[in-house]
Amino acid sequence: MKIENLTITGGTHGNELTGVYLVKQWQNDPTPIKRETFKTDVVLMNEEAIKNCTRYIDRDLNRCFDTFTLTKSPANYEERLAQKLNSTLGPKSSESPNSDFIVDLHSTTSNMGLSIVVSNESDLTWMAISYLKQKDPRVRVYKWKGDEEDAFVDSIAKHGFAIEVGAIPQGVLRSDLFFDTQKLVYHLLDFIDHYNKGFSMALESVEYFEHEILIDYPRDSQGNIVAMVHEDRQDRDFDLIVKGEPIFRKFDGEEIYYEGESLHTLFINEAAYYEKGFAMTLARKALRVL
Repeated sequence: MKIENLTITGGTHGNELTGVYLVKQWQNDPTPIKRETFKTDVVLMNEEAIKNCTRYIDRDLNRCFDTFTLTKSPANYEERLAQKLNSTLGPKSSESPNSDFIVDLHSTTSNMGLSIVVSNESDLTWMAISYLKQKDPRVRVYKWKGDEEDAFVDSIAKHGFAIEVGAIPQGVLRSDLFFDTQKLVYHLLDFIDHYNKGFSMALESVEYFEHEILIDYPRDSQGNIVAMVHEDRQDRDFDLIVKGEPIFRKFDGEEIYYEGESLHTLFINEAAYYEKGFAMTLARKALRVL
């Protein structure tokens, strides 16, 4: 089945400026995102949060696209916005949504490099990821199963994922990762065009990191954080952590050692996740066979 409509979204989090300014660029000049066989739309998602350069106003918009939130009486700004966006981009679970494929542009304060965060199981989604990894071998893939399921923007469409780049401070543009994201989007558009035209593409199985657990900061009985990410673990996103290695350091300098099975650490010390109650995620390597 051919892709007829692809949507690029930015500003789902208003202080992640890479996606905001890429979308604005393409709104001003859509020529680079035009392809022969499908229509590409660009959408600035949370414009109030963008104006305020904050992640959200009332609630994380990228946790508002689950079926329950989309169908209940909205309780705040982001829930109302999610329902409006669902009507524009979806509706979710429709046989003929307005968007067949959504790519949502994000940045992170963690040292995730050039990465794709995916929760979609569609074959086409993973074919696209394989193509992007061939075009840029630096791309790494994280299959998310985190704090809330099936609630991301890209879950509106039958196919899609998020591009996540870092490390970038909140409210800041970083030119190298801006252009890396731009190139990855152009590769994605080329892939969809080739797919629609029936071109033969030698796609390979995809190595990815399968989510296992979320790790919170050590806390006291009142819920206050009592330790930081250890300096030897900081910035080591996608690296393996093994039992006995330091993972946290208390404010008095005492080290806390990892006691679990050997897994890979991701989204280490992400600023936006302090409020969500986790210091990093742990994942294991896996292979998606195409």
